[in-house]
Amino acid sequence: MKRSMSALLVCLSAATTAPPASSQSYLIAPFANRTGAANLDWVGESVSETIRETLADSGFAVLTREEREEAARKLSISSVSQVSLASLAKLTESAGADRLLYGRVELIPAPAGAPDGASRGTLRVTARVLDIREVVQIGEFFETGPAESLAALEMDFAWKILRWARPNLTESLDGFRRQHPAVKLNARESYIRGLMTPAADQRHRLLTQAARLDPQFPQPAFFLGRDHFENGSYREAAGWLDRVPAGSLYRAEALFLLALCRHHLSDFAGARQLLEQLATQLPAPEVANNLGAALARLNQPEALDHFRKALAADPADVAYQFNVGYALWKRAEFTEAANYFRGVLDRARGDQDAIQLLGRCLKQSGPRKGDWRTDGLERLKESYEEPPARQ
Repeated sequence: MKRSMSALLVCLSAATTAPPASSQSYLIAPFANRTGAANLDWVGESVSETIRETLADSGFAVLTREEREEAARKLSISSVSQVSLASLAKLTESAGADRLLYGRVELIPAPAGAPDGASRGTLRVTARVLDIREVVQIGEFFETGPAESLAALEMDFAWKILRWARPNLTESLDGFRRQHPAVKLNARESYIRGLMTPAADQRHRLLTQAARLDPQFPQPAFFLGRDHFENGSYREAAGWLDRVPAGSLYRAEALFLLALCRHHLSDFAGARQLLEQLATQLPAPEVANNLGAALARLNQPEALDHFRKALAADPADVAYQFNVGYALWKRAEFTEAANYFRGVLDRARGDQDAIQLLGRCLKQSGPRKGDWRTDGLERLKESYEEPPARQ
């Protein structure tokens, strides 16, 4: 039986070293700043984000930073890094995660009188893992290193946690370091500060600065591209998203958004190419739907097959129903198309396009050349749900 949250602190004393079940999902909290320097709050967020990216890149179900912050807003938690452990546990439970990974960052100052060029001090990072369902601590980790080598320290620490989370991991620490080269520290700081700031102009300045300081660092390019996309600046968004390399954790979403940029810029062939590439690695209905839309704008008959594939994956989705009906209407298959438009109107009574096209179906009236009211009505999906994590 699940124990009450009030038993939390008592149960923490029963820590074990058992590895987690692979199906568990994680919330990674920002690490508390115990350095005594308020301007180092970004370091705890950076450690948290490195661990989150490492676990997510290895196939674990991990809440995104945005999902964590949204769950905190719903609980009126203004600063996740400064709340009690009980509040973090409540946040994790509310967000639907099974495990909470949290910790702290401490700074051991350099000895007085240290020569110029010596280390500015030693960082000590501590992390613990709490099983929310059983309310018991199941893992504890430590790492120390020179303050100026934070990026390398973070990656070593993340590997240590990954090795615990996946006991059969065969990749050595040296191999992991080669796969995840350390980012320039000033670029990492700008990037994390950019993620943390609520001001859009400051976020853009910091992320742009991070991208300039380390051009091989893909995360700033992805978030800059996504921000431009959300603002409708598709050409600028495409420039940034195109810089996210293969192998990056953000590559799939970057390709998805880049294809949308191409579509909005009327480069339907470019959108098709990207979505066909993405479909082989991301079998999501949103990808199939958008590929169908690109093919439809290119007057390719296989567009209907992709719309049907998306609808089969999510039969209740109004956009997928509409697109199947629209493709059938353009083929003059009026009776079947009418059934799909009726399905749309069952869920969205005021859908004007569905009302118009249902009427055209009933009148057996197909497309008319140059009729702007019925041209290019395919509906796109502008975000997608990640498939279940690889375990």
